[in-house]
Amino acid sequence: MNTWDTTATLRQSLLACALLASLASALGCNSAFADEKRPYPKGGGSASPAAGPSAAPPERAPDLVDGHKPWAPTLDVVLPEAASAAPTKDEWASAPRAWDVRVTDPGCKAWRVREWYRFSCGIGEIEMISGSHESVSFTCVKTQQEAELCNEAAIIFPVRRGDRRAVEFLAWSKWGPEPDSILTEQFLEGDPYPMISLQGLRWNF
Repeated sequence: MNTWDTTATLRQSLLACALLASLASALGCNSAFADEKRPYPKGGGSASPAAGPSAAPPERAPDLVDGHKPWAPTLDVVLPEAASAAPTKDEWASAPRAWDVRVTDPGCKAWRVREWYRFSCGIGEIEMISGSHESVSFTCVKTQQEAELCNEAAIIFPVRRGDRRAVEFLAWSKWGPEPDSILTEQFLEGDPYPMISLQGLRWNF
């Protein structure tokens, strides 16, 4: 037998044995680590419960407009079905506020005498957008006659079944009069009461 072949065969056998021994050792170590039982840490005392989600901040109470929430007006007003005469100046001077009107502009107010309403947003001008002009009147109080705008402009009209109106209140800006508030009124057939809203057109109104 050739000595070279014998030596090569012996070397291959030794190398194979070494590889098998290394593989067996690795498997044995992995098995040992896998079977090893690691003790869980023991708490020294009762752990405090995890903090829950922070409570939401309380909701800010809505600002009152004309003494009531602007989106919750009083809707228990019963208007007379028969038309009445326009109120006098003395009647308007002692007229109560019309809490049934939804007012969202702090600068605007509404009053009522029977089925007649008076609306004012202070200084500015008033324009009718749509609706009947019958029995509609305007008042304008100026501290200076040459002033372009009224210090107190107001519109007066009766609210009767079947009415629909839209009115625009204008305020002064550096470009001249511009829309500031809008008044809408409707009293449809079958409705128990009219829907009247006086809304500011600027932010936060």
